[in-house]
Amino acid sequence: MDELKELALKFTPVGSRVTCSPPPLDTDEDWLVLVKDHDFYRKVLLARGFGIGGSRFLDLRTPLNVADRFSSYVKKEVNLIVTEDPKFFDKFMAATSVAKRLNLLSKEDRIALFQAVLYGNSL
Repeated sequence: MDELKELALKFTPVGSRVTCSPPPLDTDEDWLVLVKDHDFYRKVLLARGFGIGGSRFLDLRTPLNVADRFSSYVKKEVNLIVTEDPKFFDKFMAATSVAKRLNLLSKEDRIALFQAVLYGNSL
């Protein structure tokens, strides 16, 4: 993981292990990653055994702007959410901080918060 962190502009833990208190121990380890060159980073991840994953945060109702796009990659219990867009990264971290402050233990509540912050969706 150290090399992956070194190749990123920012590499920070997110997800329920960060936002929930007490943190769940039976969930994946999620990381938000800001990179300069997504295509290069994708090639590095695939060479390191990561697969292309799905995402719970995709907006299914409206098309995404380029700035709102990201890709997720999975290897065992590690999930990486990778973006080139600093604004998306900052919005994701803002939603993470609110989820943590409110200690949103319900997955549905966390999804609703992230949909609102990232895409302006009300659920």
